[in-house]
Amino acid sequence: MKMEKQRTLPMEEFVTSLKKLVKPNYLKTMWPVAGVSIIFIALVSILTLLNSNIAASMSMTMMMVMYGMASPVAILFSLLEVLGIFAIIAVLAFFYSFFAVATQYTYQDKLAYPEQPVSAGSIWMHYKHLRKNQLWRIMLYVTLFTFLWSLPLSIVSALLLPHLSGMAAVYTGWTIRILNDIVVLWKSIEYSQSYFLYREKQPQFLGQSMRYALTASRRFMTGRKWNYFAIVFVLELLPILVWSLIFGGLAFYGIYTATYVLTYVGIVVVIVGIACYLPVVYAILALYYNKARAGMEMDVLFTDTFKPVADLTGEAYVHEVYVEKQTKKQPSSAAKHEPKKDK
Repeated sequence: MKMEKQRTLPMEEFVTSLKKLVKPNYLKTMWPVAGVSIIFIALVSILTLLNSNIAASMSMTMMMVMYGMASPVAILFSLLEVLGIFAIIAVLAFFYSFFAVATQYTYQDKLAYPEQPVSAGSIWMHYKHLRKNQLWRIMLYVTLFTFLWSLPLSIVSALLLPHLSGMAAVYTGWTIRILNDIVVLWKSIEYSQSYFLYREKQPQFLGQSMRYALTASRRFMTGRKWNYFAIVFVLELLPILVWSLIFGGLAFYGIYTATYVLTYVGIVVVIVGIACYLPVVYAILALYYNKARAGMEMDVLFTDTFKPVADLTGEAYVHEVYVEKQTKKQPSSAAKHEPKKDK
């Protein structure tokens, strides 16, 4: 399918629009977004620490089993605890992803209706009405396809590195790792608009495969990947990176000098600062989509994707079987009414 040349977004114009979008309601948005993010980070950190403690005790239990001082059942229970904690972390990650999508949709609505505030109430309203069973399928598809694209390099690494030694193994390992990161980043950019395009055609997705949102996103990002990367890098990643280096350096200095108060202060400031910047991050994603889609024919992106309703309900196949049966019956009925020939 031939796609028309896409218009890139100038950085200066984008920053001006971003300020108009974020500034009026920043505090109303910051409290719920930062609060939920900090709670999520705290819960995941606690569960991860608990998991590491269980793993350490499990290794000790294995040694005790070897010496006959403990039952192997204890190892099984520890393993189940580890798997349970991983499952809880996965569930928390999914629900936080829904919250992030709800925030982006709220900013998208504000672009359409400037009088609507981006607040805890409006985000919660979107969160309640999300079709979560469809969104988590999009999340799984994005994860699966990104993994499959990076899988060949992982296989090459697993097959090649054991046969290398010294600096050759180091350079080869780093090269493969960098290439793998580039592939993951590239596919992440291609699939970055999936949630917005799904929302664009949400009624048509009923009964359809959610991977069509990824297909439309890949077509949408044709000719825009570098422009999107530049905007995201300058306005999202760079501020977070600078903030983390400054106060993460303070935490490292506290560890180096055994001044642990500075360590705790540095870690807390890094987390709180990033959490408070997240409203800007979600606003950037919504604003980019709305500006990039202006003047686009959205139906073109979904060409040859959605299946006809008759195919989904099975009516088309029932009709084909019926027609086929009628066709087979016609010759016999015609022969029945054919006049007998005189001998």
